[in-house]
Amino acid sequence: MSTQNLRSGPSLVIAADAARARILAALTPEAPLRDYASLSNPEARLHEGDLVADSGGRRNHRPTEGGHSAFGGGTMKDHRIEEFAASVCEGVEAALRDTHAERLYVVAEPGFLGLLRQRMDGQMERRVVGTIPKSLASETPERIRAALPSRL
Repeated sequence: MSTQNLRSGPSLVIAADAARARILAALTPEAPLRDYASLSNPEARLHEGDLVADSGGRRNHRPTEGGHSAFGGGTMKDHRIEEFAASVCEGVEAALRDTHAERLYVVAEPGFLGLLRQRMDGQMERRVVGTIPKSLASETPERIRAALPSRL
């Protein structure tokens, strides 16, 4: 019998998009999800101009050339979303340590899911047992749970 069939103990779920991330925990494979931690990125909802403009409407020290940031060729908003993905991964690493969860499910809007994958370290990546490219971060724990396998 494989250890995959002997699952017991807690699992974690990340439900995230560019503006919000929730870390949810299930204490047993069949348990309902409960909110463990929440992170927000209000800058994801702002327009690019709101992120780079000062009170005069323009930056005095512009980090951009031709509308692209100095942070890898994307916009300032893209950079802030990438920073948020890194923060989410740090939060999940802490939650994995605190809960001793061995399994991690990632439910995230497709573009943000890719950013999370890029930011995961090897240890976290090995714990990912399922991904769902959907934006459910604002849904109830019950709706998020319904999108996951019946046994986590």
